[in-house]
Amino acid sequence: MTLPERLESPPPTTDKQSFGGSSASDRSFWTDPLIWFLLLLAVIIRIVYNLALKQDPLDWYSFVIDEREYFGAAHMFAEGRGFSFFDTALWVRPPLYVVLLGILLRLGQDTYLPVLVIQSVLSAATLLPLGLLAYHHGGRAAARWCVAFGTLYLPFTLFAGLLLSETVFLFFLAWVLLALYKAASELTIALRRSGLVWLGVAGIMLGMAALTRATALGFVPLAALWLFIILRRGAHITTKKALLLAGVLLVVPILMLIPWTARNWAVYGRFIPVDTTTGYNLWLGSVGVRDEPRLQADLLRIENQGDRQAFALARGWENISSDPVSFLGKGAKESLDLWRPLFGAEERQVRGYASGRVPAWHLASLFVFDDLLYLLVLLAASMGLLFLAAAPMRFLTVLWLIMWLATAFIFFAVTRFRLPIVAALLPWAGIGIAHFSSLTRARRVLARSNNGQRIGLAVSFALVAIVVLPAIPLEDTVLGVQRWEAQAPYRRGEALLADGRTSAAIAEYNLASSEIPDTRYALAAAYLQEGNIASALGQLAVNEPERRFEPLLIRGEAARRSGDLATARSFFNERTVNLAGDEALRWAWDHLSPPPVKSIDLGSGLDIGYVKGFHSSEVDGGRQFRWSSNQMEVRGLQMSGSADVTVEMSGWRPDILPAAQFSIYSPLTKEQAIGGRIVITLPNDAAWTSEKVGVDTGIDDSGPIFDFRASVNPFIGSGSDPRLLGVRITRINVAP
Repeated sequence: MTLPERLESPPPTTDKQSFGGSSASDRSFWTDPLIWFLLLLAVIIRIVYNLALKQDPLDWYSFVIDEREYFGAAHMFAEGRGFSFFDTALWVRPPLYVVLLGILLRLGQDTYLPVLVIQSVLSAATLLPLGLLAYHHGGRAAARWCVAFGTLYLPFTLFAGLLLSETVFLFFLAWVLLALYKAASELTIALRRSGLVWLGVAGIMLGMAALTRATALGFVPLAALWLFIILRRGAHITTKKALLLAGVLLVVPILMLIPWTARNWAVYGRFIPVDTTTGYNLWLGSVGVRDEPRLQADLLRIENQGDRQAFALARGWENISSDPVSFLGKGAKESLDLWRPLFGAEERQVRGYASGRVPAWHLASLFVFDDLLYLLVLLAASMGLLFLAAAPMRFLTVLWLIMWLATAFIFFAVTRFRLPIVAALLPWAGIGIAHFSSLTRARRVLARSNNGQRIGLAVSFALVAIVVLPAIPLEDTVLGVQRWEAQAPYRRGEALLADGRTSAAIAEYNLASSEIPDTRYALAAAYLQEGNIASALGQLAVNEPERRFEPLLIRGEAARRSGDLATARSFFNERTVNLAGDEALRWAWDHLSPPPVKSIDLGSGLDIGYVKGFHSSEVDGGRQFRWSSNQMEVRGLQMSGSADVTVEMSGWRPDILPAAQFSIYSPLTKEQAIGGRIVITLPNDAAWTSEKVGVDTGIDDSGPIFDFRASVNPFIGSGSDPRLLGVRITRINVAP
């Protein structure tokens, strides 16, 4: 049989050990133009899709899951403060992704595109080893299908755009699988140097994976066990040699952990090999993933990270031992949930879908390229795993799946845990599709199969139909698409309101769904801009169905326009508004039009509508203020000819950081021409200082209202406060 014939024909279904094709046939894979086209397409899809989906990708309030934490830790690393973020955070995390993200943030000056591009390339590169595994076991068609599945599987695209470690983790794990395959296939023939090199690569990649996510440590002994069993089947390898070679997979990752473990010992005086999330996750899982804020509060009372880990592990074990039956029931449920699609998972970025906030194209893409494609991968992988020859990689894949099932059972199931499972199944899905792609091939494979394989396939399909299929979120998808279409007039109204065409905006809002609170709140804000306070308040229900900040802002603005500043201040200072922070300020900026003023007191509540790019109100010695972010805007200052705008601020930040450089951009500066910039260097201390900016309304036709935007070199406060901070500002006022 010629090489092309061998690659295109289904593999034999015997019980003999098989590693697939030889390494000499790799050239045909690496030179396949379709493979490289799919990889290029994968990079493009990941970049374009995330840029289209994310309006403000590095906004602290729009981060999902652990993005705030990774961003804060990476930013502090980029600031030159090492891993000190974890000294005040709830737990210690592995360092590798923090280092990578910190370098990208430093090089890109806190911009999103470098992070997205690098992670997109890594995500696409992950498909190379997976495709090569499919190629060795199922031929060229299997490799193409494998890479195509990985290119189109939407969670891979979404995670490439998130500040989370999963993309880097999958990259290392995919190369671990290939390196293990290569090492075992070469070493079972002879103790070749190339086999030893691949064994070293596998150990290094396992260490890198563990330094990205500690879950990889659970796979280290399983991989070593697998390698020992495979090598003992080789006639030339003794038990002693097999043990020594398998031991490489234990020793190399441990050696790679030593610097990080030593760092943790030096800082905390405790043995922390990688991270301290295990204790917390066990404790949280032991109580059924409930009452998380209380658990975190209890842990934060313990200063030392190692002691926190020990305390959490003890509490978790106490809960398990006191009610093992309940824990077993919980574990069984979590093991099933691991396989079920979850429509509302944060990483899917569908928050507000029922209010028409999520584009229909994103919801449809999730349904087709996440939920349905996941279903297809499971079914195809079942066929590949069951009907391929008894390849050693199948045993390794099963061990990989068992580890993740055990992880979900002991802790809990989250959608992110499914990504490593899908990645490991992609080669088998490609094999399954390639060899059942036609009736002729399907008959041939089934004819060679035995009863056990047929029964296994039937059971696999039945489990998918019972466990996974009912969880496919068709109803939620349809609802989200319908709401998005129904809210098209609302989006047109938002654009018109931003353009100052209030009457036209009101007409569009009235065409949108009044059942959706977003519509009523925006309509109320538009009525306020017209001065129609009664109609504005009429849009608010007596008892709002949700505790949201928009009704409070509307009532506050209505009181302000009526001249009742005390009532306005009380609404603006409600806890719900203050907790929303910059999110509330941005909504007010987009929807409210407060009257011009001579001064703005930051943090007073009455600053709402005048400022954007600030955090929640705080107090320093009785003085109210707001922390700015790295970019901010101020509007509505009433001018008359030449005047000074005074900004009362404080540039405090940790001593290790450079002083705050507060840059004001405005066409109304005396010091520079239109479009100029004034840079104010603030003392690096907690003192409050007044900085004057001279303006002249005669420079252009802007009139007597002075608006300006500003920026500052930002920093992260600490692990317990991972906000992006600029300067503290308490007052902005105009003096003639």
